[in-house]
Amino acid sequence: MAIGSLHVLIKGNTNSTVDQTLGSEMATSTNRGGTSKEHIVLIPLHKTSTENIVSLERRQIYDINDPNILHRGSGPNSDFIVYKNSQAAQNESESVHFSSRFNVYITDKQTQELHQESRHIRLWFYDVIRNQCLYDAHELIRSLLKSDEFPRDYFSFIKRLMELMRKYPNIRKIELEIITLENSLEPGNPMHQKDPKRYEDLIKEKLLDLLERAFPNTMQVNDLAKYVECDAQTVFQFLVELEKKNLVKHLDEDGQLWTRVIITASEEDTHKVILYKSVLEVSSVFQPTIAIITVNYFEKLAVDSMIENKVTFVRHKAGESNVYTIGTIGPHHVVSTKLPLLGRSRTAQISTGSTTTRLLGTFQHIAHVFVIGCAGGVPHYTDYTKHVRRGDIVVGYPNQEEYVYGIYEVEQSNEGFEFVSTCFKPKSFELYKIINSIKQSYQQTKYSNIQYPWEKFLSEGIQNLSSHNIDCIPPTHNDKLYLKMDSGDVVEVEHPTEQQPQQGNSSKQKNYHSPTLRFGMIAGGKNVVNNDYLKTVLSDTCNVLCFDSEIDQVLAAIQGNRTESFLIIRGISDYHDGTLNKDWQCFAALCAASFMKTIIYKIPVPKKNYQNEQDDEIL
Repeated sequence: MAIGSLHVLIKGNTNSTVDQTLGSEMATSTNRGGTSKEHIVLIPLHKTSTENIVSLERRQIYDINDPNILHRGSGPNSDFIVYKNSQAAQNESESVHFSSRFNVYITDKQTQELHQESRHIRLWFYDVIRNQCLYDAHELIRSLLKSDEFPRDYFSFIKRLMELMRKYPNIRKIELEIITLENSLEPGNPMHQKDPKRYEDLIKEKLLDLLERAFPNTMQVNDLAKYVECDAQTVFQFLVELEKKNLVKHLDEDGQLWTRVIITASEEDTHKVILYKSVLEVSSVFQPTIAIITVNYFEKLAVDSMIENKVTFVRHKAGESNVYTIGTIGPHHVVSTKLPLLGRSRTAQISTGSTTTRLLGTFQHIAHVFVIGCAGGVPHYTDYTKHVRRGDIVVGYPNQEEYVYGIYEVEQSNEGFEFVSTCFKPKSFELYKIINSIKQSYQQTKYSNIQYPWEKFLSEGIQNLSSHNIDCIPPTHNDKLYLKMDSGDVVEVEHPTEQQPQQGNSSKQKNYHSPTLRFGMIAGGKNVVNNDYLKTVLSDTCNVLCFDSEIDQVLAAIQGNRTESFLIIRGISDYHDGTLNKDWQCFAALCAASFMKTIIYKIPVPKKNYQNEQDDEIL
């Protein structure tokens, strides 16, 4: 394990004092051109009961007594001017250089009524290079959407835009269009209130989720009742209903001890499950060389769908529960496991490390460890190439210091804030020779019509799980990017689209069954993951592409057991840490598992063993 202290200064603060600092900086800003007074002017263009369009422009104002001027700013905003009507508007000869659209969901604090607005921002720049325009556009949108500073009302929003326009002198003009929307919410929206009639279904979903997180550990009815805040008798009745569907089962005579069922009824003929008592029953017969670690139940389902000739061994024992699925992927013998995890306390994290140690102690011929699962992507509001989206595959890839994973914390300093990190890197980079080969080939062929091996494995995995009545098809229409403000308001931001070089300005629609590959740092950090601004800064400075629910104890156990080679692969299921959107988790886990299978097929084996030459030819 490598532990490092990474100090990155964040410009500005993330609390309420930022506006004061920003106002001071703006008050001393110089004028563009430096010879005459330049103003940021607001010009109303169009207004109805549901639509409002205004233009913000940089102008040299010579007559401050113009009768069309409605208002002049004072103090640090003395360069702000508001016109009465559209007479001051000038025809725009250039097409829009950049645009961004997002929806805002605001709850009235007095009436508690929900108001929805669509806000469309269009930008024009002076003659500067395209990359600088994109950078300024991204910084403006990012600053505008900071969760602790988001302006709730119309006038505050306009003022904030004018301040940001002054901060970025390359911006020549901003046009803002605001449209009032009907108050109807999609189910995926964080503001969506669940139907009270679904109370029973919600409790059952929560019970199933708790048993899945705890698996292979068992849970008592009384403990489950406390978690779901329901009486024990009602919980017992719900568990019985779930047992009839072969989703859970009780392990004692009086029905107080429960666990999740590992396989569906349709799998029982092809996937044998054995309850074992002694580790020797497993280790003396099977000697896999590759271990696959998952944290969540759906992640293990995804991994197991990639394994052939599999047998699962389960032991339910307080403090030492284990589940091992042993089989083959191509020419290699593999073992997959799920770590028991209930809660995110330090005790729970340490438990995952102990389970990892038992895994590597039981199977002592492990040469490579894969850590597979879901994560939350770090979005980019303007640049598709940096925008990590649901369904993407992120491979933990070495940075300049060769670290592939880090736990990041934020500490306050005299100059602002600093990131302090604990980072990990494998001792052996043997797997990254394979990764580099795939990466190079992918970058050269990603606009072609080639079907990559991981796409084929993903399709097979979906078919496998679907045949056992496991829903793994994501609701692609619901891939929305929501940002929750400190005030409780929600902003929905449009995804940037890909521009294909050979097709000029035409955009390519997202194909979720052809996952985008991304290579960079993977991270965890409780006080970073909840702050969109900090995540974006960390992404910009350290190439962190996604956040998971923290696996530092797992990696420490891998390295503590002298396993030199490990690889982390994440499928993106949300924009937080991979734990929020259940509808996407199974699919995202399948994406990560399918790329894992691609890598395992390419790990060198003796010539006498079977190899898939067809997949080798593609990459």
